[in-house]
Amino acid sequence: MPSSNQTGLLATPCVTCREHHLKCDRDTPRCGRCVRAGRECRLSFKFKSSIGTKFGENQKWLRPPRRLIYVDETRYLMAGNSPDDGASQHDFYVDDGYPDGSESASPGISVPTLGEALETTRSGHSPTKTISQKPALDSDTLYSRIEPSVVHAHPPPPQPGHHGNNAGTEGLHVTRPSQQNLNSHRPPHGNVLTSHFYDAPALPLKDRTEAILFRHYIQKIAVCLDCCDPLQHFELIVPERASTCHTLLNAILAIAARHLSHTTDFDPLASNRYHDECLKYLIPMMNHSSAVADENLFAATIILRMLEEMDGSLTGQDNYSHLLGIHAFVNAGDQYMIPGSLSAASFWVGLRQEIYIAILTQQRVKLNLDDCIVDRSLEPAEDYTWSNRAIILLADILNSCFGDIPLTIRRWNALNDAAESWTRARPPSFNPFFYREGTGSGAFPEIWHGSSCHILGIQHHLLAQLFLVQFDPSIPRVGTNRRAAMLKMTQRIEALMRELCGLGISNQWTPPAMFTACIGIAMFGDHFSERSDQEALAEFLKKTETAHARPTAAIQRQLMKAWGWADADD
Repeated sequence: MPSSNQTGLLATPCVTCREHHLKCDRDTPRCGRCVRAGRECRLSFKFKSSIGTKFGENQKWLRPPRRLIYVDETRYLMAGNSPDDGASQHDFYVDDGYPDGSESASPGISVPTLGEALETTRSGHSPTKTISQKPALDSDTLYSRIEPSVVHAHPPPPQPGHHGNNAGTEGLHVTRPSQQNLNSHRPPHGNVLTSHFYDAPALPLKDRTEAILFRHYIQKIAVCLDCCDPLQHFELIVPERASTCHTLLNAILAIAARHLSHTTDFDPLASNRYHDECLKYLIPMMNHSSAVADENLFAATIILRMLEEMDGSLTGQDNYSHLLGIHAFVNAGDQYMIPGSLSAASFWVGLRQEIYIAILTQQRVKLNLDDCIVDRSLEPAEDYTWSNRAIILLADILNSCFGDIPLTIRRWNALNDAAESWTRARPPSFNPFFYREGTGSGAFPEIWHGSSCHILGIQHHLLAQLFLVQFDPSIPRVGTNRRAAMLKMTQRIEALMRELCGLGISNQWTPPAMFTACIGIAMFGDHFSERSDQEALAEFLKKTETAHARPTAAIQRQLMKAWGWADADD
């Protein structure tokens, strides 16, 4: 209740700000942060505790039953469903000496959840399970105000998550795995939650081939993951954590080997061996609800999802096993998403990965988009924040385009206003330092930028505009005006696509620029009718596959067929 000596202010921060790790101004009847963000402001109450209370020597304590059952209802409550049926249960056995016993309760058998999905990477079958998510915000009110307040979190400093006490292997064996020495990575104890740590640092590596893979990850792979991260977690923090976390180390070696096998003559089977070693520990660990608090596992899942993207195609035909893992980490709750942490960096990479697959499969984005680190405002911020705002806007637009409720004109106008506001309010640093129109038919403009975060932010914003143009509900379905409206739509799509591809081809030094443009080509390439334009798009796809290990052959065939090329089946 409000304090008597501070009239008009709450005695304690509101529950909503505390749950989002935000500083509350304690204003009444609603605090300023909740008002600006459009959230429900739930008041908290201050109770006077009995400080210094002592219990007598003859105090009697209640004894719980020896066997306790903890029901994990997290996923069901986040999805707004009833947890009565199918909730994961965990058995705990309490020591008879409680409360004075020194041994803690030990977990029993839990119902398998995400681990079953990871098994599909071995079996090759698509998973039948989906991960629940938080309900989306009202589609007509999410962007009803263009300038909500920016999220400033002030959480406690993150606790280091890369050191384990009873870490796992007998000796150190990180040479190229063979059937004989794979068993050396198996922990001698049964604690799966700490079994992915080394007893001794794994770095420096003893095997030169693995050192080459490790260096390749840092120089070629990590830069693709850190595009919108000013702290460069995947380049600087992840390799350091890999020294003690062998799940991370094997994930690094697996993706580096896969990338090299696609771009060079490196052993194509080496990646599978490292990948299988990851799954040995990920599958049992992901069956435990506490695993979602391990940001090392989150980062390893992100890396393995990128490996899945390399193995899949631009038609979305993969088993999504590691994508389901990302859902589990992101949808676990705000308490694990501390701004500036490895978990937060993994969230933004996972969101981009989820967006790509949502576009290719024409489905909603299944990640929680209401996390405390998400910022939809237009207030001044660093460039990386502006890029992430563009990514969030694209996710919101996809959810409206592919949602169960048809996109209304009111909702479309709100999203379009948000896109135009982002363009007007973005910092001048997003402007290219060189621009030249494409010369000749089929040529893309030259657009030079100096930062990958600018390129990714602008490209995702272009994709957002493309979907808004394509799904414009004001286009007549029939009548004499439809032809002119469709022609105008095609011209607009072609202009946006040229800019999207120009950003990719002009900034090949950042590989995600090429791949992001390929996503646009896969969705909107059929709008081009000129043969020279079609050939330029086809060459763009080929170059992406050859230079950046992103398979595009399937979409090339589909586009050639859509364009009516005679050699489409060759």
